[in-house]
Amino acid sequence: MLNLFFQYVYFANYGQILIESIACVIFVYFLAGLTYKYFIDKADEVQRLKTALSFLVSILIAFGISLLIMFAVAYIGWFVVFFQFLTKVYFNFALMVTILFPLFKMFLARFSRNESFLSSPENKKSFTRRFLFLLLLSWTAFLMFLIFDLFGIPMGELIPLDPLNPNFDPFLLGFEWTFVMLIIDIIITRLVISIISIDKRPPKNALKSSTLAAAISAFVLWSFQLLIFEIILSRVLKITLFEQDIRVLAIGVSLLYFLSLYGFLRFKYLPKAMEADKGLIQSTDALVIKESNVILNVEDLRTYFYTEEGVVHAVEGVSFKINEGEVLGLVGETGCGKSVTALSILQLIQSPGEILSGKVEFRGEDLLKVSTTEMLAYRGDKITMIFQDPLNSLNPVFTVGKQISEVYLLHKKKELLIEASKHKNRSTFGVAREWSKQLLKDLNIPSPENIIDRYPHELSGGMRQRIQIAMGIAGSPKLLIADEPTTALDVTVQNQILKLLKDLKKKYNTSILFITHDLGIISKMCDRVAVMYTGSIVEYGSTKQIFTNPYHPYTKGLLSAVPIEGEEKELLIIPGMVPNLIYPPSGCRFHPRCPKRFQPCDSELPISIEVAPNYFVNCHLYDPKFNKTEEVSTS
Repeated sequence: MLNLFFQYVYFANYGQILIESIACVIFVYFLAGLTYKYFIDKADEVQRLKTALSFLVSILIAFGISLLIMFAVAYIGWFVVFFQFLTKVYFNFALMVTILFPLFKMFLARFSRNESFLSSPENKKSFTRRFLFLLLLSWTAFLMFLIFDLFGIPMGELIPLDPLNPNFDPFLLGFEWTFVMLIIDIIITRLVISIISIDKRPPKNALKSSTLAAAISAFVLWSFQLLIFEIILSRVLKITLFEQDIRVLAIGVSLLYFLSLYGFLRFKYLPKAMEADKGLIQSTDALVIKESNVILNVEDLRTYFYTEEGVVHAVEGVSFKINEGEVLGLVGETGCGKSVTALSILQLIQSPGEILSGKVEFRGEDLLKVSTTEMLAYRGDKITMIFQDPLNSLNPVFTVGKQISEVYLLHKKKELLIEASKHKNRSTFGVAREWSKQLLKDLNIPSPENIIDRYPHELSGGMRQRIQIAMGIAGSPKLLIADEPTTALDVTVQNQILKLLKDLKKKYNTSILFITHDLGIISKMCDRVAVMYTGSIVEYGSTKQIFTNPYHPYTKGLLSAVPIEGEEKELLIIPGMVPNLIYPPSGCRFHPRCPKRFQPCDSELPISIEVAPNYFVNCHLYDPKFNKTEEVSTS
């Protein structure tokens, strides 16, 4: 008999325990997730991933521990007889919640190295308060169900799957199916919203808040219905007004959900969103800008890449300034660090790269000290970048119109609201689309009404480059970083793009960091030029002076290799190749290729010397402490 009893426990309970535990952990995951969502929304991208990883590991461990306890209790038959509540779903839920939060706190501190949101005393207090509330809620539910058991009110055996089974329990099954129906209703809501015209959709935040509030309200109301009619009336007072049925549940829960959704959206969250938009329109807050015409100040910027072969010294002590309304050209051979410098300014360096030191001040604020989340407020709005490769820079699953409109929707919301308010039945989405279409017209893109609905793979390389330029200038940035924006374009389109950038500079007083290896474009576009070689700036000054009277041997070599229209001359080639930046030459990095090198060039690093007002050269030839008569030939 004892053997048969254990077999019954094994086959009847183990599978049901597993199913019930899985359902329980899903419910705990969504419910407990609300306690840290408030903090994770304020974290940067890296911190967000660490928080999510900590929560996932914690809930898996809590699931495993609770499952082992329930399996152990189910296996020891005599123990079940006296402590049957240890195999109940309400005990499993309370146990998971109790185990989850200490684990979550421990793993978060471990993964984040004490740089998490719990480092703040205020956040720590708020986190503890939310945890205690959920803990109180779970153990209150446990005590309520335990009282039902002690007073002989039957609550079924684990998860009842067969309505013909004598252990079938509409109360427990009602809880489970209520949760399932709400998930189905939320999915239906998302599908319906997706087919509604984008102009008529409610704001995303209002819809999200209303959906969550409606789901919680429907779950609580239907749970009270189950408690009153199934437990109190039917089981205690033996009064059955109606049978709990899955069809009644589906209709009732869905009706409660959609009525609550309409109520919350119509009377609470939609007016709240409209009030916020109204406040945004009326807001006259402005950025506090220091009284200085220097918009970007880069000092001693160093960026390295840690590869398996060694450390790549990509950017080594770069310093320059850009004034408001100025165009600074960054010129040099391929692989000298121009693009890495631009990516470092925007904090877009990815592993294995790392920004070691330096200062990048934009309007007086050091961008290297702000968080990733704060940096999002700069990218695309105050600072934008036109990337070198348009194919990999555009999202292949969205039309180009949506990608351009996104810039307006994220960074020009106030302007969109003002424009939309001038026209009846016109949304911000419609205004953003019209602005995107007009921008394509300004870029001389043929048939913009058709191009706007195409995907990047349907366009040519030059067309994709112009789309990317449109995204870069859509936000009217104060600083535009253009990384070889005309490389993929023919000569006629190049002139159009350069003219467009000049107009942008004139209209919005936009400063431009123009990266290229084309000295012809530099002479047309730039007010000042910084010449880079192997991660360092070797010459930095006005465009006119660099083209008429260059100082550094590398700059002279670049200019001597450029043909001049109407002039016959022998084109000179700089001997050698750009060195491997994993093993850069000692001393001056250009000395192995320099025809003017002399004794200190191969051992000492050159310093920046101001050879003329606001004109700097990194070369030992102009350093007063060295005797230039020691100059030797390259033979």
